[in-house]
Amino acid sequence: MPALLGFAVAAAAYPQLLAIVVVILTRPEPRRLLWACWLGAISVSVGCGLAVLLLFRDRDSVVGSTSHRVGAAPFLIVGVIGLLLAVLIASERGRTRLGKTVPRIRRRPTSSESADQAERPGAKARWKRSATGALARGSVMMALGVGVVLGVPGPFDVLALGRVVRAGYALVPSIVIVVVFNLIKLMLIELPILSYAVDPSGTAARVDRFSAWMKANQIKVIAAVIAVIGLLLIARGVSRIG
Repeated sequence: MPALLGFAVAAAAYPQLLAIVVVILTRPEPRRLLWACWLGAISVSVGCGLAVLLLFRDRDSVVGSTSHRVGAAPFLIVGVIGLLLAVLIASERGRTRLGKTVPRIRRRPTSSESADQAERPGAKARWKRSATGALARGSVMMALGVGVVLGVPGPFDVLALGRVVRAGYALVPSIVIVVVFNLIKLMLIELPILSYAVDPSGTAARVDRFSAWMKANQIKVIAAVIAVIGLLLIARGVSRIG
């Protein structure tokens, strides 16, 4: 059970989820967007979890089980790179050096396409920009769609489901564990929703202050998130030494 709790907390520290919540909280009326995003995410996440649970129940093949174990070196290397990147992003001199190290590369247009077509962004970049813009405008349907995408099970979900299946819990306790896991996983969305329910006016004032603070410290926040991820990876690597 402690391992499942750890997997749930790790799944909650999802950078994309944090970024989406920050965008939503900077909107004039974030409550309905939070609810739409949460409903989309919890429906898909719990639904996929229960489907996997039922599919692999009483089977020899179990999700999350493997005979291979990643060593310490990959975690330590990526963790150190993450910390170095966070330091560069946090300092103005580091950001300048980083910008010089990674030059902008533009593809030259071929004889069969114009320069305008060559500079046109890809489909993924257009979708991401469109989604962010729709959230910024307060689109409930886009918030619901983003929640659906965020609800797709990640690696920590798969590891947790594997442990639940291997533990041999009865059906009802297994379902309860899946639901509780996902409630913890989405707590970054649930905490603002709960705060709005308990203290609407106070929460609105705090969100306004938070939005202003985020706009003034966005670079530092990004650096801090990368640093935390780097430290977690280093800790994971150290735990696998020996």
